[in-house]
Amino acid sequence: MDNESQIDIKTLRPNQLGYVYKDIEKHAKIMESFLGASKFVIFDPLELDVTVRGVKKKFTIKSGFGRIFDTEIELLQPVEGESIYTEFLEEGREGLHHVSYKVDNISAYIDEFKKTGIKVLQWGLLVKLVYVYLDTEKIFNTIIEFTEELKRGMRNTLSF
Repeated sequence: MDNESQIDIKTLRPNQLGYVYKDIEKHAKIMESFLGASKFVIFDPLELDVTVRGVKKKFTIKSGFGRIFDTEIELLQPVEGESIYTEFLEEGREGLHHVSYKVDNISAYIDEFKKTGIKVLQWGLLVKLVYVYLDTEKIFNTIIEFTEELKRGMRNTLSF
């Protein structure tokens, strides 16, 4: 990141760790008993519209949320369709998938990463939230996610 940037990633603190598993109920119990996570709230599967590497797709995901101290733990279990989560499982992987940061100007952060050649893997909207996953695995060995609360009129202007 250059010195003239309007953002400073070094000042951000992760607010969420996202894990992808084939069975989130099983792993929620493991995290509760071994790591002292709060009791996870598991939600019914939800169909979402996303854009994966520039292509619009629909997929269904089951999710659960808990906490370890100040950090939210998100558990994700793909049910149907294609996403970066299904790719993760198809590679034979399970576990930590992404580290998430809440920001106020998501476009500025994405633009800054794009300057270094880092592309958007997937993005979408969830209720009043926009989320964007960046292709940072080769650098950090994990994916970085940025989230921002949707502001009035923002929904119609988003494109990454």
